[in-house]
Amino acid sequence: MSTLFNFGDTDLSTTVPVVNGLYDLTLDELLLSQEHYESDVRSYPRRLPLAIAKAAGVLVEDTRGQLFIDCLAGAGTLALGYNHPEINKSIVEQLESGLPYQTLDITTVAKDKFIKQLLSFLPESFANNACVQFCGPTGADAVEAAIKLAKQTTGRNTMAAFHGAYHGMTNGTMAMMGNLNTKSRRQGLMADVHFLPFPYSLRCPYGLSGDDGAKQSLRYIERMLSDDESGVQKPAAIIVEPVQGEGGVIPAPAFWLRELRRITQEHGILLIFDEIQCGIGKTGHNFAFEESGITPDILCLSKAVGGGLPMSVLVFNKEIDNWNPGEHTGTFRGNQLAMATGAKTLEIIERDGLVEHAQKAGMYLRRGLEKVAAQTSCIAEVRGKGLMLGIEIVQSDGSKNKFDEPIAAPELTAAIQRSALERGLIIEKGGRQGSVLRFLPPLIISFEQLDFVINTIKEAIEVHVEPIEQGLVLESDHKVNWKDYFIQTGKGGSESFETALNQTTQVLKKVFEQTNQPYSGMDPQLLKTLINGIDLNRPQSSLDAVIEQTGDLIAKHSIMVQHPHCIAHLHTPPLVPAIAAEAFIAALNQSMDSWDQASAATFVEQKIIDWLCDVYQLGQQADGVFTSGGTQSNLMGLLLARDWAADTISGHNIQQQGLPSYADKLRILCSKKSHFTVQKSASLMGLGEQSVVCVDTNPDGTIQLASLITTIEALKADDLIPFAVVGTAGTTDHGAIDDLTGLADISARHNLWFHVDGAYGGALILSRHQSRLHGIEKADSLSVDFHKLFFQPISCGAVLVKDKAHFKYLLHHADYLNREDDLLPNLVDKSIATTKRFDALKVLMTMQSVGADALGEMYDHLINQTQHVADLVNQQSQYELLADPALSTVLFRFVGEGANLTEQQLNQLNKQLRIDALVQGQAVLGETVVDEKVALKFTILNPCLTIHDFKTLLNKVSQLGQSLLSSTQ
Repeated sequence: MSTLFNFGDTDLSTTVPVVNGLYDLTLDELLLSQEHYESDVRSYPRRLPLAIAKAAGVLVEDTRGQLFIDCLAGAGTLALGYNHPEINKSIVEQLESGLPYQTLDITTVAKDKFIKQLLSFLPESFANNACVQFCGPTGADAVEAAIKLAKQTTGRNTMAAFHGAYHGMTNGTMAMMGNLNTKSRRQGLMADVHFLPFPYSLRCPYGLSGDDGAKQSLRYIERMLSDDESGVQKPAAIIVEPVQGEGGVIPAPAFWLRELRRITQEHGILLIFDEIQCGIGKTGHNFAFEESGITPDILCLSKAVGGGLPMSVLVFNKEIDNWNPGEHTGTFRGNQLAMATGAKTLEIIERDGLVEHAQKAGMYLRRGLEKVAAQTSCIAEVRGKGLMLGIEIVQSDGSKNKFDEPIAAPELTAAIQRSALERGLIIEKGGRQGSVLRFLPPLIISFEQLDFVINTIKEAIEVHVEPIEQGLVLESDHKVNWKDYFIQTGKGGSESFETALNQTTQVLKKVFEQTNQPYSGMDPQLLKTLINGIDLNRPQSSLDAVIEQTGDLIAKHSIMVQHPHCIAHLHTPPLVPAIAAEAFIAALNQSMDSWDQASAATFVEQKIIDWLCDVYQLGQQADGVFTSGGTQSNLMGLLLARDWAADTISGHNIQQQGLPSYADKLRILCSKKSHFTVQKSASLMGLGEQSVVCVDTNPDGTIQLASLITTIEALKADDLIPFAVVGTAGTTDHGAIDDLTGLADISARHNLWFHVDGAYGGALILSRHQSRLHGIEKADSLSVDFHKLFFQPISCGAVLVKDKAHFKYLLHHADYLNREDDLLPNLVDKSIATTKRFDALKVLMTMQSVGADALGEMYDHLINQTQHVADLVNQQSQYELLADPALSTVLFRFVGEGANLTEQQLNQLNKQLRIDALVQGQAVLGETVVDEKVALKFTILNPCLTIHDFKTLLNKVSQLGQSLLSSTQ
């Protein structure tokens, strides 16, 4: 954040309270005076007995000089904290401008500015057809106005609200309140209000958890509205808080809100969103409903929208603006000071990126609270969005009610709240029976201050509840439960496995459904901090909680290879049958060493290898083995070449005797565009990188055959020993495919081992472009990478050899593995790895369900589409195409509209453009160098993309590039 808040000479962004011992909460003179003169209706002073002297930022100082961090912030009113200097300045300027304090609904410059600022803060799809109505100064009045508007628009009198709802304390709003105790003495509240189940996983009325309960509530609502015997008249409107506040900080899932929008539209019911507490950036979005991608008919706002001063507004679709003049009015609907501070607040939030900060800081606070929860038995759930979080406190003995739910602990909750206050932390409580501790800090709270919040709440809890013992557990105490950690054979033995996989599927489904960019945009350092904060020395929570947390922290902030704008690397979206195969592989846990460790798996791998050898026409003597990918395959191919060469040249056995005396003369030839693993393999084999001789390439990235011949002859003339040639079927940058037939002929003429790196382009063997691989059938060894264009999950590769007898160079006898008298095969005989995954199953299931023809058609489409994308780039003046595509990569750079930049400036611009696109979550682009020019790279591997996807991506990159240009000029 760019703004610092100074309290005297103190930097308030890093200041935290210091409490000597425990702060004495005995009532002082001011508090006693309040108790004497003020009505018993007062509430906060009973739980938070403080007399405030001054405040700034997130800090409050009482009349005795003690500082507190305030995570209540006027019940969410103070988005920028206390006495923000710019807000104070706007108040002074407004007072000195000569405008009245309030003007009824007569317009002013301040009012016009606020309206425009508010509309720009709203989603464009909503704001474009919306109008604003100023109500009385409280949120309750805005809701009352919404009720009237809904009823007169639809001509219906019934309203529908939700369990746990809170909308205010007036006649109409109280009627829609969930809390029965608060309204138990009220008579004559608004009639015809019906309550619907809100998605509340911990206390689901259907006894379900997670999304299942939310889906059931939707079914109930839709079924009720469709049933002419339900006894419930169709309501004028359904009102909902996207995140329930007073009800216990319960967020509605995005899909649930989308479905609720669908249901209301189909039934002609207005949808009212009450964002009085959860709006204005708190949830990590400008408004909480934005995550769902929908818009309401009516939006109720108050609290933070006035910048800390009293104001409430409705924003609603112009089509339902059927008010008669003065039909809903109020004297103080023209609070000019609140309009000035409200506009300034929205401006500062946007300028300082405080919505993004709320998302990051909220994640940080949530992780901290989850760590606290893992170390105590009294927290049933940590939940919320952004900087609107809650922890539900339950009986620490784990007792359950008759619904098999943890029993609420309101007394313990109040005690923890007080203990936190004694340590310098102000928090509120709410929820069922007042058993939820609520965190609503201002958006400006710093990470240092969040550390104080986390540590303080931990200490406050430990005063009342002993931490969970983290020491060793006696075997006898735990033995019964150990089975829950494993899959068991027999009936019922896999129930925990089924539960875990089902939950994992649901968590991932939610992540994928809510993904709208290739990376979340979370600051990399924050993500690192959150992951490093995971305690690996002790279990933190149940598996279901860990799965949920993994979805929230790991999956949600991973690079999404399925997203259209993730297009940097040779990293494909995996096929569904292959993902299904991964579940089999993990659960069966076959190690591909010997048949008695991998019975069916051994035959499956050999089946796939035989099929591959046939596809590549390597001949009857061909064989192969699965590897982790191209790096291992290339290493194995060149390792066999080295040992074959020593055997051929002098009968030297490297396995037994080590490297021969002439090892320093051995040379491997490849193109300058070959993969770096050639050099890496040479190093690992003890030959050193100096043994790799890189031959010049043609402009299209393919090796120059004439130069190769000249180089071989020159090496021999220098008494060096070339022994292997590496051909590339698809270079990493250009996608170039060498003349494999020419390389094979040259290799045969000079008695050299011919290895083909087919990791990228080898899959073309299934497509109509297979003729580009002519000569591959002459290879002595061949690398195949299934986790590239075979669309398999990482890792999955194979190395094939033309003559299986050459695997003898890898064979090492081990009594427990290599039993020569066995009739059953042992794949370890031809692998450099002993333990090896059953990756062949992924290929088997893919070929069975998708098939070679479909895969080939996908490759044909990708190659054709790549040409179209290159043409698209070439037609746009802000881009420069740097090479004609050979396979499925497009190399280009951003040059800007009319920008006159040097090569050095262009290089730096494109480097920064790639980084910014990544960390902002806009796009995952590749970067390389073409003729000393920094190039951006599209690696087109997703056959589901359309040209529209690429146009959108290029526009985003262009906008980002232009923004970078503007900031540097």
